[in-house]
Amino acid sequence: MNDLFGKLNQGHSAKEGVPRLLKWLETLLLTGFFVVLGAWNRPDDPFYVSGGFPWPVLAPLLVGLRYGFFMALFSALLIIGGLGLHLRQVSGGQFFPLVWAIGIMAVSLLAGEFRDYWQRQLEKLNASNLYRQVRLEEFTRNFYLLKVSHDRLEQQLAGSSSSLREALRRLYAEIAHTGPEGLSRENAGLMLQLLVRYGQLQIAAIYPMTNHRLDDAPIATVGAFRPVKTSDPLLVHALNERTLVSVQTEYRKHMDDLDTDLLAAIPLIDSEDRIIAMCLIEAMPFFNFQPKSLRLLAILAGHMADMVQEQQSTPAGTSQEWRHFHLQLARAGRDAEQFGLPAALVGLEFHDPRQATTITEHIRKIRRGLDVVVETGDPAVQQVVILMPLTDELGLAGYLQRLNDELRETLGESLHNQLSLPDSVLINDRQQADDWLQRFLRNGTDR
Repeated sequence: MNDLFGKLNQGHSAKEGVPRLLKWLETLLLTGFFVVLGAWNRPDDPFYVSGGFPWPVLAPLLVGLRYGFFMALFSALLIIGGLGLHLRQVSGGQFFPLVWAIGIMAVSLLAGEFRDYWQRQLEKLNASNLYRQVRLEEFTRNFYLLKVSHDRLEQQLAGSSSSLREALRRLYAEIAHTGPEGLSRENAGLMLQLLVRYGQLQIAAIYPMTNHRLDDAPIATVGAFRPVKTSDPLLVHALNERTLVSVQTEYRKHMDDLDTDLLAAIPLIDSEDRIIAMCLIEAMPFFNFQPKSLRLLAILAGHMADMVQEQQSTPAGTSQEWRHFHLQLARAGRDAEQFGLPAALVGLEFHDPRQATTITEHIRKIRRGLDVVVETGDPAVQQVVILMPLTDELGLAGYLQRLNDELRETLGESLHNQLSLPDSVLINDRQQADDWLQRFLRNGTDR
C-alpha cells in the first residue's frame, strides 16, 4: 500500500505539471495578447462589443481548456475589467454591455468546468491503472517467489517421495535379498542410502550393536562422519529410551549443556524390541530436520531391523511365507502402537478347493505393493489371510468392495454369498492382531 500511495502522489504531481508561476504568467500573457491584438486591429472598439464576433473571448476559452475553471474565471474577469476601463475612458462609463460580459463569463466558465470534469475522470482512470499496476507487480513478485520455492522443493525431492507407502515399497524391493544373513556392510549401505534419500542426510553413519553395546566403528557412513564417543549424551539417552532422540525433543529441556555433535540418534529396533544397530545423524538440511521427516526415518529404521532379523528369527509358521507374515504382522502392530499408523487384516474361508484356488490367485494378482497374502494348507477348509499395512477403515471398505465387484465380474459370485464370508479387523496393537489371527485360524479348524 505504501508503494501504491507513493505512485499515486507521483502521478498527481505529474498532472499538476506546470509550475504555479508559469501558469499565472501564461494566463496574463494570453489574455494580454488578445487585448493588444484587438486594440491594434480596432482601436475604437478593441473588445469587439459592437457587431461581429467577440474575439477576446478566445483568451479565457483557451486558458479554461488548459488550466481549468479558476484560471478561466480570472482571465474572463481581466477581459471584463479591461472593457470597463476602456468604456470609462471613452464614454465616461455611461454604457456597459452586460449581455456581452455575461456571454464572455459563461463561455469561459463552461470551458473551465469541461476541462476540470475530464481532468477528474482522467485522474480516476490513472489512479485505477496505477493500483492495478501495483497489484500486478505484487502478483508478479509473489508468483516468481512461489516458482523459485517450487523449483527448490522439486530439486530437494527429486527422485524421492514423501509417501510412506512408496518408501516402504522401495525399501523391500532394494534390501529384501542382499548379502549374507544378518547385518552386513552391503545391506547397511543400502539402508543408509535409503535414509539419505528420504531424510536428505548429509553426514550420518550406522553402528551395529553387539551384546547391547555399540561397536567401535561404523559399518556404513555418508559424508565426513567423525567417530562418536560412547558417552555422547544424545546416544546414551537414545539407548536408554530405546527410541529416536534429537536435539528437538524434550531431552534438550532437561540438560543445561548439550555437549554433543549429533543432531539425532535413530535405533534400528525390530518387532521383538531388539536393537540391532544405531543410525547417528551429524548433519542434515534444516528444511528436513522436522518431526515429520524424523518420524518417517524412525518408521523406516524399524522395518529395516525386521528385514535384517527375518532370516535369523525362529520361524513363526510352518513356511517362509508364514514367517514373513508374522514378522510383518508384528511390525504393523508396533507401528499402530507407537506411530498411530493404520493397518487391517482380512480373513476369507473357502470350502470348495477349486473356488479357493481361483479366488486366491485373483487376490494375489491384485495385491498391492505392501500387502501380505498367506493361506493354510487344510484341504477341507481353505483359509486366506490378507495383511494390509497403511490401510484405514475407508481403505479396507474400498478394498473389500473392489474385490467383491471383480469376483462378481470374473466368477459371477459375490463374497457376501455362500462362497465366502470375509472377516476383517483394524489393527490397534500387536496383541489384538495376534488374538484375532488365532481366533480366525482356530474357528476354521473347528469347522
